[in-house]
Amino acid sequence: MNEKFSETVRIDLMQPPDAGDTVSARNELLRKANFSTRQRQSAKASAQVHSRYEALLESVYDAAVIASPVGKIIEVNGRAIEFLGYDRETLCGGMAMTDVIDGADEQVMRSISDTLLTERFALLQAFCKRQDGSLFPAEIAVNRLSMDNVRLCFFIRDVTIRYETEQQLRAEHVAIQICASGIAICSSEGKLDYVNPAFASLVGTEEDQLLGRDILEVLPSRDHVVPLLESARESDQTWVSEFWTDTPTGRHLYLQVAASTIWGADGDARGIVFSLADLTQHQREGSEVEQQVDALLTSEDVRADTLVMLQEQLQGQIKKLEETLHKVEEKLQEAT
Repeated sequence: MNEKFSETVRIDLMQPPDAGDTVSARNELLRKANFSTRQRQSAKASAQVHSRYEALLESVYDAAVIASPVGKIIEVNGRAIEFLGYDRETLCGGMAMTDVIDGADEQVMRSISDTLLTERFALLQAFCKRQDGSLFPAEIAVNRLSMDNVRLCFFIRDVTIRYETEQQLRAEHVAIQICASGIAICSSEGKLDYVNPAFASLVGTEEDQLLGRDILEVLPSRDHVVPLLESARESDQTWVSEFWTDTPTGRHLYLQVAASTIWGADGDARGIVFSLADLTQHQREGSEVEQQVDALLTSEDVRADTLVMLQEQLQGQIKKLEETLHKVEEKLQEAT
């Protein structure tokens, strides 16, 4: 019971003494009245508080564990029993938080207790151990309860779904970082929020110097980029275009650019993803081949000679095949 409540009870129950009482008798009456009334009120108040405390503990969404400063488990709610797989008697019959939190030891418990002397909460990210030995990722908030005896309250939340999602996002982030294609994410207004190393290398600019810039500054071919942006904003499809463009560093590139909008659960656009593939070398080689083909086709003589040469080569190959076939037939006849 805190001091303020005790004082309030004493004031409410004070009775004035008779006029003939001495000062000492009056003080003794006051002392006895305060003691007996406080005792009755304390028992009643404690019962009420404990009842509310139990109801509150069971209504908590998270697994709640009440423990001593050294981590010995004193009380748990139903969610803790559900999460950890132990019954109440086992948990409260000698187990400690070090049995529940994987990797926790006495030093960790002391650190938590010391932290809560100056901070209101301590937050842990850890794996918790079930009775069957399996682990689950958890976020654990710890606070210090102001009671007759110091108690620590651990609120354990199973964050398996979030943990798996974060792991998947990390894997996807690594894949994007090492991807050979240039990847950029910009706002719906076209401001760059993210670029991967391949994108920065492609346009010849450092990653941090690209963030916040307009995509049209980096890919200034407005006749191609603007339609891509508008098409991506208006649908959930991926739009692709190929074109020549100049980078901020003066490089002349032939790019294949794909654009797709990231849509939020509320239907609002969260951004636009651009994927760039450098086809410059391929385009140049293709152009060279086309030029060579055009040069050959413009010459009647070259074309005729080529056809004759091909015909002779073809006839030679046919003759060799016929000879090989004839030898095979002879060997088959000899074998039979």
